[in-house]
Amino acid sequence: MKKAPFKAIIQALLASFVVSTYFVVMAKLDHNDIPWKSIIFHPNMARGLLYGFFLFLGHNYLSKWVGNKYPSSKDFGKKMLIFYSVSFFLTIAVVFIVNAFFSGLFYPDATKSFAQRFHNFTHQQRVAYYFQTAMISWCISMIFFGLYFYKRFKDYQIKESQQEKQLLTAQFESLKNQLDPHFLFNSLNVLNSLIEENPQKASMFTTDLSKIYRYVLEHKEKSFVSLQDELTFSTAYLNLLSLRFEAGIQIDLEIDKEQHTGFILPLSLQLLIENVIKHNVISLRKPLLLKIYRKNDYLYVDNNLQKKKVLHGHSGIGLKNIQERYAILSDLPVYIEESDTLFSVGLPIIKEIAPHPQTLPL
Repeated sequence: MKKAPFKAIIQALLASFVVSTYFVVMAKLDHNDIPWKSIIFHPNMARGLLYGFFLFLGHNYLSKWVGNKYPSSKDFGKKMLIFYSVSFFLTIAVVFIVNAFFSGLFYPDATKSFAQRFHNFTHQQRVAYYFQTAMISWCISMIFFGLYFYKRFKDYQIKESQQEKQLLTAQFESLKNQLDPHFLFNSLNVLNSLIEENPQKASMFTTDLSKIYRYVLEHKEKSFVSLQDELTFSTAYLNLLSLRFEAGIQIDLEIDKEQHTGFILPLSLQLLIENVIKHNVISLRKPLLLKIYRKNDYLYVDNNLQKKKVLHGHSGIGLKNIQERYAILSDLPVYIEESDTLFSVGLPIIKEIAPHPQTLPL
């Protein structure tokens, strides 16, 4: 074991002075006729100094051992229980050894064996004296080490909170960074198809796409956006899809203006729409029916199920992204239901965001 640091030794000396002072005062109260000088230089004064010194050092190492073994702030109660349980037996052991030293137990005696000296010493000890000393040690420990544990408890709480925040921020940023390339990739595919089929529509698409991408850049740093802003953005995106697929897609947007309240994740509605487009067959013969509506505190996107037989890579990234972001920022689940003919996803609508909907909560 490493030597006790200088600071711990100084603290142990101070603690021993407190303990020895207690013994001196108690002795003076019991023997008022004895001069102070005789009491101060009495062997009990040295005994008290040794009590305080070794008890403080022992408790100092004990507190560090317990703190390192149970570093989590959740283990505060367990640390207190173990510390004060071991503290009781540590106090008994220190008092026993110091008393044995002053009784001459460890000094060779030609007339008595060690067993005889040990027998005589144990019969001289008083249980009440040990209990009283243990109570004094506990009181001092509560002052010195109780405050120490409480400070470490608060420090670990702050540290764990900061680590959790950093982890959530890193996870959230990683998920947000998936949005831009995913959105741009799908939009460029649509634009590429329009250039071949209808250059005039492609020009209109490019103009609207620039407006939409401006929205993406403006809202990419936000955790939540108003439902009204997201609906306005998604309406523009649906217009682009109508240019591309014409009668192959039928859009039913049933949300009154008075229902445009609350907050959702940015680009979450657009990602759901992308998910529908990506996984379903769209044709004039089999038009895709897309319905967007609000029910209670959820925004739903329903579509008739006509799955594509062959899908490209990165299947399900949009829906998975939404679920993971909601899991980080909210306790409300994303509703998903699939039947033979219908696929439905419900996004939780957050009524109020405090303090700011744009920032990741602490």
